[in-house]
Amino acid sequence: MKILPYACLFTLLAGCVPYQEGRVGSLGSTVNATLYQQIADKNVAANPGTALSPVGTDGPLTEQVIESYRGATGDAQQVAQPIQINVGN
Repeated sequence: MKILPYACLFTLLAGCVPYQEGRVGSLGSTVNATLYQQIADKNVAANPGTALSPVGTDGPLTEQVIESYRGATGDAQQVAQPIQINVGN
């Protein structure tokens, strides 16, 4: 019975032992590096600026995109039938 307090103390302290993480670099650095490698023009990506695109936008295409978005999200209707969840049948 004299060894029981020492065993409990050892068990408690064993959970506090630091460990070395098995990764290289900061968290997410490999993902960020992969994404950065996929950028075609790195100078523009580093300094994007605030000016509008010199080409401009395609008006009819932009309008079509906005209308399709509004059409998908704008017609909220009430559910006609109640939702039933059967568990264990």
